[in-house]
Amino acid sequence: MSTKRFASLMQGKNAAVANRKKKDFTVEEWYIYWRDNFKTSTVKKGTLESYNSIFKLYIHPFLGHILLADVSSVEIQNFYNELAKNNYSKATIMLIHALMTNMYRHAYRLELIEKNPMDLIIVPRGRQKKERRVLSREEQDILLRYCIGGELETLVFFALSTGMRIGEITGLTWDNISFDRNEVYVREILKTDRSGAFYKDAPKTSKSMRTIPLLPQVTDRLCAHKKRQDRRRLSGQMPKTRVYRTLGRLVFLRPDGSPYTDLQLCRMLRRIVAEINRDGIEFPPLTPHCLRHTFATRALENGIPAKVVQELLGHSSVTLTLDLYTHVMHETKTAEIQKMAALF
Repeated sequence: MSTKRFASLMQGKNAAVANRKKKDFTVEEWYIYWRDNFKTSTVKKGTLESYNSIFKLYIHPFLGHILLADVSSVEIQNFYNELAKNNYSKATIMLIHALMTNMYRHAYRLELIEKNPMDLIIVPRGRQKKERRVLSREEQDILLRYCIGGELETLVFFALSTGMRIGEITGLTWDNISFDRNEVYVREILKTDRSGAFYKDAPKTSKSMRTIPLLPQVTDRLCAHKKRQDRRRLSGQMPKTRVYRTLGRLVFLRPDGSPYTDLQLCRMLRRIVAEINRDGIEFPPLTPHCLRHTFATRALENGIPAKVVQELLGHSSVTLTLDLYTHVMHETKTAEIQKMAALF
């Protein structure tokens, strides 16, 4: 069945899907149906974008053309094993597995397949994640020094001081900052779709909707940043702010008034690191997410309870926080137990 015929079917015959012959669907065609009829109205736009990326990059090349009912557990297991052999991370394989499991569960319930091949799958280990890059205190000071006077000065300082996710920072509006209470309210994130268009989405989880206290020096920097931004906007130096006004009054904007993307921030940080290295200072690469890890590490190093750090980061559970920062917790335990030395 052609994709065109399938699209036509979707427009008016969704109710008859359970009566269709199993041979009618390829994996690709079933994915489209499953996404549009079971997920589009129940998950965030960003989640749908993630589904599309996972299917397009990983599942489609290997299984997309095969008839849904013909895909066996052996073929899926071989697919997973091939991913592991090609050094894909365990996290990536688990994302693929979650998507495949959901797709096939619905197909089985609608009797499009006689048995669910996912029931027999063993997910391979895959490549373990690299150790998280965390700036040492010296590296943190060096980075901030090299950002002075640059485009990212306030953004980097803010990220290191709040631990917010990059999408939360780039999507932050002035309406969600209280200068009177010294607080920032995380309510939405900024994303881009496959065409590169910006859109606002809900935060990652319900725990991500949070209030973060601001240090006085952070509030002072934000006040100065807002004054500079207002002057540039009023003088016409930020023409693109009108183009993106539906996104709200964003706190962090490019010089022309357009929002930041993750890719742009990665490139800009790469240039700063290259400048540091050119000056003879050995400074390993870093990504925007390293700033969040650095904040969490500094917080735990300075004795902030793990439960509080969890709430500041917007993690779904304190267990996740402890798992991510076991290296800090080990050092803290070692230091704390020394307090008992006088007892022996």
